[in-house]
Amino acid sequence: MTTQLKVNIRKVEAKKVRPLRHSELRKGQDFSTTSYIEDYEVGTFHMACIVDEKIVTCASYYPEKSIKIKSKRAYRLRGMSTDSNFQRKGYASDLMQESFKELKKRDCDMVWCNARLGAVDFYKSVGFKITGEIFDIAEIGPHYYMYKEIS
Repeated sequence: MTTQLKVNIRKVEAKKVRPLRHSELRKGQDFSTTSYIEDYEVGTFHMACIVDEKIVTCASYYPEKSIKIKSKRAYRLRGMSTDSNFQRKGYASDLMQESFKELKKRDCDMVWCNARLGAVDFYKSVGFKITGEIFDIAEIGPHYYMYKEIS
């Protein structure tokens, strides 16, 4: 007999996603590095995929113009992370699909991010494209600028 997991994707408060940001994106760094200035700004929202009451995937979005892609109402994706025990099970893709719906409700026409190399294929799988060359973010590593049009 298999057990059915209870999965819920919804908006949450910033403080709820910080522990996952820390364990997956900021290993070995101070917990304070998981707080972004934009976390509490008007227009910011945080999405979480919750499996049996545990946040296994999260992402944060806030209005920020792109310097590389022309848009009328861009949002930036930041802090996307998935618990290593729950990767490659579809939770992050499901979270992104729900996020795109929320972005559309907010009249967003484009979402962009700085993607770590290990996440590039994932972002491509949900419709993001690369523009520009690889670049380095201090203490984090190499990234690509990626974007997706929201329609």
